[in-house]
Amino acid sequence: MTPSPKPKKAMWCVPKDGVSNAQSQSNLDYAFGQGIDCSPIRPSGACFEPNTLAAHAAYAMNLLYQNSAKNPWNCDFSQAATLSSKNPSYNDCTYPGGSS
Repeated sequence: MTPSPKPKKAMWCVPKDGVSNAQSQSNLDYAFGQGIDCSPIRPSGACFEPNTLAAHAAYAMNLLYQNSAKNPWNCDFSQAATLSSKNPSYNDCTYPGGSS
């Protein structure tokens, strides 16, 4: 079986609907453990608000994906995430991923 090709347009890694808090925490811990820059989701960071586990995990998961080889399997997180062509950035919080 041949792996799927890398996406050609801008893509963001986002949590699937219905992801539990436990899975969000696990994904956040994993992303932190990989050494990503989590300063945007720390207090006073551009992406701290909303101050929810789900929002912080979403940012961290996408950042880890963007810093990987950007293969579809880099956005799996134990089947808790999916690729989206919709930019999840909001207000002053910019999710890395480029422009499409």
